[in-house]
Amino acid sequence: MSTRRSRLLPGRLLLRIYLVGLAQLLLIAFAFNLARKYAEEGNRPRFSERAASYAVSSWALFLDQPEKLQEVVDEAGQQLRMQVTIRTADGQLLASNVSSPRPPLSAEELRRLEQERMLSNPEPPHLVRVAIPKTGTMRAYATIDLPKPPGPPPDLGIMLAVVLGCTAITSIVFARSLAVPLQKLAEAARAFGAGTLNARTGVRRRDELGQVAEAFDEMAERITHLLRSQKELLANVSHELRTPLSRIRVALDLANEGDATLARESLADIAEDLNELERLVSDVLTAARLDLATEQTPGATPPLRRELVEAQTLVDKAAARFRSTHPVHRLEVRVDGGTLPVLEADPVLLRRALDNLLDNAGKYSEPQTTVRLLARPLEHGLQVEVRDEGIGIDPNDLPHLFTPFFRSDRSRARKTGGVGLGLALARRIIVAHGGTLTLESQPDQGTTIRITLPAAPEAGQPLTGT
Repeated sequence: MSTRRSRLLPGRLLLRIYLVGLAQLLLIAFAFNLARKYAEEGNRPRFSERAASYAVSSWALFLDQPEKLQEVVDEAGQQLRMQVTIRTADGQLLASNVSSPRPPLSAEELRRLEQERMLSNPEPPHLVRVAIPKTGTMRAYATIDLPKPPGPPPDLGIMLAVVLGCTAITSIVFARSLAVPLQKLAEAARAFGAGTLNARTGVRRRDELGQVAEAFDEMAERITHLLRSQKELLANVSHELRTPLSRIRVALDLANEGDATLARESLADIAEDLNELERLVSDVLTAARLDLATEQTPGATPPLRRELVEAQTLVDKAAARFRSTHPVHRLEVRVDGGTLPVLEADPVLLRRALDNLLDNAGKYSEPQTTVRLLARPLEHGLQVEVRDEGIGIDPNDLPHLFTPFFRSDRSRARKTGGVGLGLALARRIIVAHGGTLTLESQPDQGTTIRITLPAAPEAGQPLTGT
């Protein structure tokens, strides 16, 4: 459910793309707003001149009312931010909204103003002089200070270059945030494909790219472990084959030399060696068959030759085999809770699982110690425990015990043989029967393996297919 939800909801990478796009839009909006502001500022002087011309029309009505004229001039200063000085044609001050009124005009300036009705000074200070009234005989004039006009608005090409530059900067930053981890991922993939098994991405992020990198590192770790397991398998199988084959060769050489007595005495050893080889090959083939069945149809149950089997019979046969193959150990068999149930199982594979568990208990415990085989019926099945008093298992090795071909350092040190397939095969067989296998162990305190299996269906119900 959580995986499906993560696919439906926007991820961190999508959020990052959205934020980058939003930043670009904000930069573009800011640039165009700045251009509009410059354009408005560029038109402000003309607007101020028109406003001054319009204001003079109202001021002309109050030339004979000094108090009212001062009032409207103050309003112009407050509302239009105009600094106004109004004088009569002969230079007398009528009204002003500044602390230092502008000085009177010269005779030449008055003559020009009367002719043109408005004079503008483009250089600082930026002044506009307007005749009052706008037509006819000039009775007075107004000197108006205008704000300093800004420079010409920037060219559209410059604004476009600014927008493109901002977009390029955000794009480069975003591209680097994507390109760097992708480049590391590509380099790690090439190196791993070329045979460098320790190649990893090293990318640690909390978005989808980080998930891809983490998945690659996990895949590389699993493949590396699988390849190492295969190499260990070859080494272990070679080691396991060497000793019995050498004994068989010696026996054949003795028979070839005509020493029939020694050759006959070696027949028992040869039979035992052949049994070991057959068991080794059978374990490898069984594990491969179970794996192939699961890989071809994920979640499918491996093919089993099921039949009704008495659990008591399985326990008795496994105990008898252990006593014959491990005579130096004591085996304690106990059945608790009454009669053991009938199982619906593949008797050959289930026997192999029990034999593997008992063999491990014998291999990794000292001679004359006790191995316990306990069985008890459950409400709907069977529970079997195998306990030993052996060397135990290091806690660091526990997570890997059920990995095919894995052997702990402690087991290697004892040189007990084996290819590291017994526990893995036993667990796969138990799981294929719908059961569970758990393990508890402490170094130098022994190991307890507990398996549970479902009982056969009630009478009248069909058995499951093979």
